[in-house]
Amino acid sequence: MIALLLLQGSLVLAGAPLFAGVARRLKSRLQYRHGPSVWQPYRDLWKWWSKQAVESDASSPLTAAAPVLVLATMVAAVLMVPLVAVDSPLSGATDLLVIVGLLALARMVLVLLAFDAGSAFGGMGGSREVAISALVEPGLVLALSVAAAAAGSTDLSVISARGQALGPALLSAPMLLAAAAFAIVAVAETGHAPIDNPDTHLELTMIHEGMLLEASGRRLAMLTYAGHLKFVVVVSIFMAVFLPFGAAAPAAVPGLDGAAIDPTPLALLIGVAVAAVKLTVATLAFGLLDAGLTKMRILVLPSLLGLATLLAVTAVAASLWLPS
Repeated sequence: MIALLLLQGSLVLAGAPLFAGVARRLKSRLQYRHGPSVWQPYRDLWKWWSKQAVESDASSPLTAAAPVLVLATMVAAVLMVPLVAVDSPLSGATDLLVIVGLLALARMVLVLLAFDAGSAFGGMGGSREVAISALVEPGLVLALSVAAAAAGSTDLSVISARGQALGPALLSAPMLLAAAAFAIVAVAETGHAPIDNPDTHLELTMIHEGMLLEASGRRLAMLTYAGHLKFVVVVSIFMAVFLPFGAAAPAAVPGLDGAAIDPTPLALLIGVAVAAVKLTVATLAFGLLDAGLTKMRILVLPSLLGLATLLAVTAVAASLWLPS
């Protein structure tokens, strides 16, 4: 568990800003622009961390505490999700409802932070975030409930181990529908096109960025870094539930049925490589979405997010009524 904690923690905590840089670079190149370096997110974080925070006269102590709480929540979620191995570094604390609750807690604190500054832009971004989350969370919970019902547990490690044991048989019709629903939800949760534009500060379109306009200095660095970590968390949940193949699994003990030992060092290293490839592919996919799609109007978003809920409901019905 210590080795797994070090491997997964170092991969995600050190590499999360790099994935954001790769997505931005790909978007720029596809739009025939040179674009920033893939290392620019690291430079931005260092620049903001070295500056003093400035806050509104209307703000309360929540403004100082919220960035720390949001970042701590995302770090905890990172360590709860199985990524390198089918078991997470925080074994026994991988319940899906807990992880979804952590995402909701971080969102709630961020919205309160946006309102706390007393800014019109912050209030606008926060209200939009709340409206979108009300449409996203049903699809998120229902999509994950399909995998949880099939595994007979809400423990993400159990779900991931079952999926790896099944192999290609995991990709049944209900699971494919649930994966499609989760993919739409993931776009909304990570703030990419066509739900949001992560590179804009236009007041008529921004959602997530509107909640960060009043943040500065180290607080802005922590919130931005938490956003990078959230991307990894959402993608890791998708991979653990719907594509757990390649993650390190416990090795069977010869001659002892059902007995197993911890994954070997080679299996853990392969798990790190596979996880890096999965995250890179997801990053490129989001970069393609940002470059190829325009942001949808706010009033059209319920139709797209409602499609995710409809797909998830269909997946639940199929898992209950179709023969296994």
